Amino acid sequence: MALTQEQRQMILNHSLFSHFNPQAQEELLADAQVRDHAAQALIQRQGDPAERFYLVQSGKVKLFRISADGKEKVVEIITAGNTFAEAVMFMQKSVFPVCAEALEPVKLIGFSNRLMLRHLEQNPQTCLHLLGHMSVRLHQRLDELENLTLQNATQRLALYLVSQVRDRGKDSAEIELVLPKSLIAARLSIKPETFSRAIANLRERGLIDSRARHISIPSITDLLNEFAGGQQHIEYKAGLIATDHN
Repeated sequence: MALTQEQRQMILNHSLFSHFNPQAQEELLADAQVRDHAAQALIQRQGDPAERFYLVQSGKVKLFRISADGKEKVVEIITAGNTFAEAVMFMQKSVFPVCAEALEPVKLIGFSNRLMLRHLEQNPQTCLHLLGHMSVRLHQRLDELENLTLQNATQRLALYLVSQVRDRGKDSAEIELVLPKSLIAARLSIKPETFSRAIANLRERGLIDSRARHISIPSITDLLNEFAGGQQHIEYKAGLIATDHN
């Protein structure tokens, strides 16, 4: 099925494709495959052969791993306009390191790893952009590891809430949690009941007000200062802890 004009434009606007020359872009567009997945559908399994990486056109994709004891660890939430599994093309063994599940109806556009690698070899500028993109993702994972190791549940939640604030022009904020609370808890490596206690803790301190998925933050400065040695440092970390939106 041929790509729509909207799909073509979305692909060409993405930093992984925008720096290729027109001929390379057309080859990648011609090879692209569109796939639809229903909510809760398993898109890929950990250990499956990986021949393509994906751009999410619409919906949300949960990336997770299954531990040796059978527990699920949420690694990342990929939203519309973002890619996943692109780093696999550089791995010696081309298999998916995580599972991917559709959190809601999802439309994906898949691209050939082999074709992408061929064009990257011929286009150093785009290769550098891809390396920069993957470097940011690596730093996000390292920063999350530090957060999970050194901070308690309430601190993790506070950072997560600040990361969801899109407009930093004001000190107060109103946000809607776009993910179910159980999934946010998994993302922060805490139990759902611990998540509820952390929400109650912040509410009792007057740092937030909550009603269902709606969260009011009277003062972002007060929320950040409650937990850290230095607002600038923790604001930087807050920008990395969650990837529900970019």
